[in-house]
Amino acid sequence: MLAVGSLLGLLWQRTMKSASSLPRCLHTSTWQADSNRASVTRLHRQAYARLYPVLLVKPDGSTIHIRYREPRRMLVMPLDLDTLSPEERRARFRKHEAQLHQKEEEEPELADDFDTERYRQFWSKTRK
Repeated sequence: MLAVGSLLGLLWQRTMKSASSLPRCLHTSTWQADSNRASVTRLHRQAYARLYPVLLVKPDGSTIHIRYREPRRMLVMPLDLDTLSPEERRARFRKHEAQLHQKEEEEPELADDFDTERYRQFWSKTRK
């Protein structure tokens, strides 16, 4: 067992020596993606490098603070309709239908009080 430990130690030392002899060129691109660039515009990334504090709202209304991969203020968990009783399910459906009908009814009708006779004089060309 002692031989295995000393062999690993020798491998580690050799790796560290070879790594220290390599040139250290950390910045290979001409532009720098630093904090100044992030203050001007948001970073366009598919996956963010860190986790952000987010408020999670559970279906029962309770809230907890979690770490989430995207910067958001709040996440709402969807309600599982299979766990509801038939009466609660019908009540939610009626409430949803009422909201849809309200949106349709709220569209204002445009009143057309435009009188074309008042502007007929501008349509005909007059010869002088």
